Amino acid sequence: MFDVIIIGAGISGSSFAQKISKHAKVLLIEADDKINVRTNVFPEHNRLFLNENEINIENRELFPCDHIKTLYFDKNDKGYINSKDFGDPLGKIVYTDRLIKELLRIYEENGGIIHFNEKVTRVSKTPNKIEVSTNKNETYSAKVLVLATGSRAFELQQSLGFEIPDSYLGIYTHLYGTEDQIKENFDFDYMFHINPNISKDGPFFFNVGKERVLTGFLGQKKETEAQIVDKLDRILQNYPYIQSYLKNLTWDKSSFITGKISKHPISKFSKDRILILGEAAGLVTAFFYEGLLSGLVSAEIAANNLKPLFENESTFNDTELRSYDQGLRRTILDNYYKNGAACEYLFYDENSAIIKTIWETYIKLIKENRTLRKQIWEAYRMPIEKYDTSRDKWAGEQLFKKLPTLSKLTLSPKFLKALMKF
Repeated sequence: MFDVIIIGAGISGSSFAQKISKHAKVLLIEADDKINVRTNVFPEHNRLFLNENEINIENRELFPCDHIKTLYFDKNDKGYINSKDFGDPLGKIVYTDRLIKELLRIYEENGGIIHFNEKVTRVSKTPNKIEVSTNKNETYSAKVLVLATGSRAFELQQSLGFEIPDSYLGIYTHLYGTEDQIKENFDFDYMFHINPNISKDGPFFFNVGKERVLTGFLGQKKETEAQIVDKLDRILQNYPYIQSYLKNLTWDKSSFITGKISKHPISKFSKDRILILGEAAGLVTAFFYEGLLSGLVSAEIAANNLKPLFENESTFNDTELRSYDQGLRRTILDNYYKNGAACEYLFYDENSAIIKTIWETYIKLIKENRTLRKQIWEAYRMPIEKYDTSRDKWAGEQLFKKLPTLSKLTLSPKFLKALMKF
């Protein structure tokens, strides 16, 4: 019998496994046979949730370069956040697949067991244990079950009495080139672009590593996998505003990866003997669709919650696990996530003209307002628990002031509702 069974070896599952395996006997089950290649932005505030005695953030194999510049991009304008104007970098670029593999290496060194290419088919619960059955006709038991399944096991999640978050279809792929070519092509490390013709529900982006660049977007409602695959291919082949960035880079349409992306947190993250981490709980920022931070945060809080319970031979009941939910609300949901909710409401809309007006105005504001640029830089770096939503309200007020006069009249109710998200 195990102390903990974890389902899912993404960033939340692997990070939690690495932390809790120092204190418990752990089995990690992953349905896929490998870790998919990913390149992500790693803001400075994420650093607090890695154990730097074990994960060296200066390791260029894992974190290939500093995140110096962010580009907020419009077809006709550009707004840069250049960290050199204010001090230290915004953070790092991370090769997430390599980070996960390093976390799993440490986990195994701690005595943890990993089963790849094994899918959980059923979970049953008794007063004394959790039993997990898989497609390999195996049954395992544990004191605690942790779901870190992303958006891939909602039926299982619902069968255990949990809500599921809203999910959307997304797509990404990697572009490859020499380090010199990528340096020549890109004058930023991260690009965030809103264009309602691509999606009214999320951004198109570039995450720029040394020899590879991740790009993709969030699909619109009712779009199929085939439709968003064809759309991404058309964008890379023909979208004139990004062609200079793609010079001498290669990609393979057959390697495009589609999948659900979830957001809007569920109301309860724990029940007797069960915790839900990361994206499975809807812990993805609603505007940027960034899940790395929330995966690391939920792993940290869960491990800190369970450690004393194992030491005290807990029954892991609902009351004892409640501090996990409370920790999530205190750390990210009650402050940091309010920014995402307000921005999601403001910038994404069924009306393309509204999206276009607000986004174009925001780019101009970034270009012209040094105080706003500095506050964005600080938001990448400040500890999440100290996140200051009053700055977001101020930014919203400045954005409204800069709108064309007629737009102020038509969009004032939207801005007021956005401010009420705080």
